[in-house]
Parts: sequence; structure tokens; C-alpha cells
Amino acid sequence: MDFEDIMATFVGRSIEVFQTGQILTGTLQGVTEGTLQTIVSPSIYSPVSGAVSVSTLSISFVRVLP
Repeated sequence: MDFEDIMATFVGRSIEVFQTGQILTGTLQGVTEGTLQTIVSPSIYSPVSGAVSVSTLSISFVRVLP
């Protein structure tokens, strides 16, 4: 089981994606080879909002929220 397989079990859950220089908070919509698709909520930690594809290579870590 690799990172994408593990993350696919959390589709529909709220997550925080930590990258160098930003934190994305939102809902995990899907997982493909090398990317996480999320709907990102606006926050002071992120310059983006809406549908975002995040490369798994740029992720420092992911926190699945309760």
C-alpha cells in the first residue's frame, strides 16, 4: 500500500495538507497517481481556494481532521 492508496481511504474527509510555505485546508475529493484533488477552504495560511490538485511530491505531511 502506498501513500495514494492510504489517502484514497479518506476521500470525503476534511484534511490539512502541509507544503513548504503554505497549509491547505479542505475536503479530499479524490486521489490519482501523484496528486490529491481537494476543495480548499479560504484561510489566512493559503493564497488559494476552490478546486486544487496537489502534487504528492510537494507534500510534507497530511493531517486528517476529525
